[in-house]
Amino acid sequence: MKFTPKAIFFDWDHTIWDHDRNANEVLVALFDEFNLPIADKNYMWNTFQQLNDSLWEDYQMGRISQKTLRETRFVRFFESLQIDGPAHEFSEAYLYQTPRKTHLIADSFEVVEILAQKYPLYILTNGFNDIQWVKIEGAGMRHFFKEVITSETTGHKKPAPEFFDHALQIAGVKPEEALMIGDHPVIDIHGAGQAGIAGIHLNQRNVASSCEIQIQEMRALLDWIN
Repeated sequence: MKFTPKAIFFDWDHTIWDHDRNANEVLVALFDEFNLPIADKNYMWNTFQQLNDSLWEDYQMGRISQKTLRETRFVRFFESLQIDGPAHEFSEAYLYQTPRKTHLIADSFEVVEILAQKYPLYILTNGFNDIQWVKIEGAGMRHFFKEVITSETTGHKKPAPEFFDHALQIAGVKPEEALMIGDHPVIDIHGAGQAGIAGIHLNQRNVASSCEIQIQEMRALLDWIN
């Protein structure tokens, strides 16, 4: 089976933009900038990743607000590491520096460039407007996408069907004419499916997934699209 969509929807973080590599580099640099101790860089990163993933899951599912996410993330992070860190200042520096990192998921630029020559492409993200635009512009990919559709502009977050309905309206296509590509099996793929949109799960992190179509590298996406 191959898809011939009239619009392709992409998630951004972890799908096109390499969040983990970018965030890790910034954290290491900030620990040095703020003269904070790192006994074990891997432990530091694993602690942050687990905490950040959990907070983002809560935010995307509507259990906490953007304000809570931003204000508690580094308070809890420093508590977990048992260090006395300036959480607010550290957070501000992290939010400024991380979006300006430009590492992308392997082959994502080339694959998006190929698809943009044939299909209308859209970014669908729960990321915040002030952050996502910096990332996309910095990656040199803005011209590939017709629109960047965020949870702030739609008033809904993935996986809510209303978010995807809004995206369909903007793209001017029916659900069966669209295709969703994302890294999260529930928020991206199941959410799209609830709105009648087919999806392909980019499962590079090897998370538990019941998605019908899964790929482990971006280049494999070209095998599924005419």
